[in-house]
Amino acid sequence: MQTVLSITIPFFSIIFLGTFLRARKVFNEEASKIITKFAFFVTLPPYVFLNIVKSSNTNIFQWDFIIRFEIITILIITFSFLFSKFFFKYKNKEASLFSLNSSYPNYGFLGIPLCILAFGEDAAIPISMILFADTIVLLTFITFFASNTNESKIYKNLFFIFNNMIKNPLLIAVLLGFIFVFFNIPIHFLINKILNILSVAAPPTLLFALGIMLWNKVNINFVRLITVITIFRLIIHPLLVFSIFYFFPSSIPQLWIKVSILSSCLP
Repeated sequence: MQTVLSITIPFFSIIFLGTFLRARKVFNEEASKIITKFAFFVTLPPYVFLNIVKSSNTNIFQWDFIIRFEIITILIITFSFLFSKFFFKYKNKEASLFSLNSSYPNYGFLGIPLCILAFGEDAAIPISMILFADTIVLLTFITFFASNTNESKIYKNLFFIFNNMIKNPLLIAVLLGFIFVFFNIPIHFLINKILNILSVAAPPTLLFALGIMLWNKVNINFVRLITVITIFRLIIHPLLVFSIFYFFPSSIPQLWIKVSILSSCLP
């Protein structure tokens, strides 16, 4: 219990500090955008890259692990898409956004720093692998769902998504980290020092920016929608991920399973 509190109290204290200072009007919405951009483009990529490189786990490609996790992702995104069309009468685009929110955790702001703080540097590879695989699977399905089965539109949207993915600094950092680990490429000590200075700022900057963003009024008309998404995200998703690893045992390392369950619990 003490271990859990030693991780969660500092973690959420920084988030609440951002919310408090936003409420006191020390920071505004524009400040949140600037801090978020700084964290996403400047501090988070070095943080992810260095933790992957530092990891003692060189077995990057745990295909059994990825397949199991993505099976659950596909189930969640498909079922939530159909649910929103049937119960909320959404059109394809709205239903696609609903299913994306129901199945895609906040890996960048919460998942990566929380997993590494909770389980150490060795958690960097499984959480990064989940992030990489989940992004590809989810965006592919979302593109298909939103395109009304129009083949030319599907290809156009897929190209647009792929083009944006290769510009995503977080995904680039993950890919570079995997390459450095796989080929055992050394990092020059000066470059390592610069990246380390930047990476230290990543967790508090991300959490503080998240706290500022939380200070927003919730439209009462969306309470039912948010409730359903919350049930998918925080109840159904974790239960399914836990079940596929618990009831179908394998040789997957326990650390990877813990990271997957924690990742599925993220809002």
